[in-house]
Amino acid sequence: MKAIVLCGGFGTRLGSLTRDMPKPILSVGGRPFLSYLLDRLVDAQVDQIILAAGFQWQKIRALIGDRWGDVIVTYSIEEASLGTGGAIKRAMMQENLNEALVLNGDTFLKIDAKMVWDFAKKKNAEIVMALKYMDTARRFGRVHIDQAGRVIKFEEKGSTSEGLINSGFYYVHKSCFTQIEKQAFSFEDEVLATNSKNLSIYGIETNAYFLDMGIPEDLSRGHLELPNEI
Repeated sequence: MKAIVLCGGFGTRLGSLTRDMPKPILSVGGRPFLSYLLDRLVDAQVDQIILAAGFQWQKIRALIGDRWGDVIVTYSIEEASLGTGGAIKRAMMQENLNEALVLNGDTFLKIDAKMVWDFAKKKNAEIVMALKYMDTARRFGRVHIDQAGRVIKFEEKGSTSEGLINSGFYYVHKSCFTQIEKQAFSFEDEVLATNSKNLSIYGIETNAYFLDMGIPEDLSRGHLELPNEI
């Protein structure tokens, strides 16, 4: 298994904390946030981790280096912002990957990565989204699946209802980019939402611990909670 971690965002919602520091390496609970994600991937026995980075990428490389534990770490560097879709596409092309696990570098989901991979193989899926149940989906929007787990609808942010949200943890096959020629684009908008009827996209439900550290309130919560989730 290969894994791509998206580390290229600017983290504007965190204000001065990310003015000169990539959001994924902010200290949370006494450790760089990214280290929690990498530890989970090492435990899942991935054999390569690709960090898709842009803003202040040198600081990420200086901290993480070329190995994490026994796993090789490589870098896909964006000279200009590519969006989440462009970042995934570029990393897969650079490393000549047919498939990979993909994680947002600012969210933590305590899920079994191998289970997501195996589910994708079982369903012959092009994309599998790990879907976290939330009491309110206001910040994230909701994802609807049928009885077989196939994604049938995306609902915009703002709903106060309970439901399944996109956790930012995926299995992705390169075939989902076949019809996209441009280099910079949003994975969420231009692959998931726009092409959900044309691609084989499934969701796997989980009640695993989840943290989105991209806003100050959840970053503060992470200082207390994350050290207990490793």
